[in-house]
Amino acid sequence: MKLKEKKWVNVVRVRSGAMVFFLISVLMISGYTDLDSIENVQLTTDPYTDFKCELIVDSNLLELAKSGELPGIDISIGMSKQEILNSFGKPDLIGKMHTIYYKYDGCIFYFGTGDQIGVMDIKLNMSPSQLKEIIGEPDFEGISPIDSYYSLIYSLENNYMFYIDYKTKDSPEGMLRYKIN
Repeated sequence: MKLKEKKWVNVVRVRSGAMVFFLISVLMISGYTDLDSIENVQLTTDPYTDFKCELIVDSNLLELAKSGELPGIDISIGMSKQEILNSFGKPDLIGKMHTIYYKYDGCIFYFGTGDQIGVMDIKLNMSPSQLKEIIGEPDFEGISPIDSYYSLIYSLENNYMFYIDYKTKDSPEGMLRYKIN
């Protein structure tokens, strides 16, 4: 190999090494962790569980929700990814919509800072009138100016919020978004 060719090979090695370092840096900065691709995570339970997301809607719902918990759902605001994986195994789906989320059954858990749950979306199998009859009148009720859904909003103590969206006022099911502000 000629001296000129050796120099070119060394330049390529240095540049490809710098490229690998750059790509690893981008992944680290973007927040990617091996938990987001959980194939290599050591689980302490069966990797696939029968976790059921069945919210119990009763007169105690709002009281329990003030502390980050929901009756019938064994996952709460503030739990870490690792706690969830250890307790419930691999999610049905892992995705990203502004942040990483795990989907189990009819629930979606969104992770915020520190890889802890900050928001939950829970399928709700009752109409707005049925819900209000059980938990009371919301702080807001009407058509959302943001997405044109029929919405109910409950402001709870300790900065917790319920946002419930229905396609229409008479829809038999909706989606409850539970979060801490």
